Amino acid sequence: MSDRLLHALREATASRHAELDQSLALAASGLTLERYVAFLRGSLAALEDLEPAIAPLCWRPELRRCACLRHDLEELGAPPTASPEIEASPAPAGRAGLLGCAYVVEGSTLGGLVLAERVERALATHATSYLRLRGADTARAWRAFLAVLDEQDAAMTEADRDRACTAARATFDRYREALLAHAVHAVH
Repeated sequence: MSDRLLHALREATASRHAELDQSLALAASGLTLERYVAFLRGSLAALEDLEPAIAPLCWRPELRRCACLRHDLEELGAPPTASPEIEASPAPAGRAGLLGCAYVVEGSTLGGLVLAERVERALATHATSYLRLRGADTARAWRAFLAVLDEQDAAMTEADRDRACTAARATFDRYREALLAHAVHAVH
């Protein structure tokens, strides 16, 4: 098993991942319904252009993140809103770019389970279908995605890995931009 691509992606995105996790109000003790709705709206804005492009790389692609986000917002009585601050961003070009993007999006399902428990406890709501996208199959889905990365890594050049890392960083930036535009930030 070669993990060059996985290692490169982890290294390339570590600081952005930590920065995004740190800034999320969902990790704060003062979680509110308003912050959760903003998180859902920001996540939807970040994913709408990306989800269709990465779906073929994902385990059980019929489980649609954007549909879950819309469902959760509807459950909370908070319909999605337009986000004029965010320009549509095309999905990354080429297989390497899509793998980098999918690495970030698929990886978010792992933390989603932790956030779902926090949201359900703090807000007494079960409008967490997005955070629980794969439920009990989350770990299995992540391992399946890592197998895809490994398979693709075998035929990749260093330039391909660089493209994947660039796309992964851009995906983290896209999330941060979308979440900030929807005012998802910790109150200090």
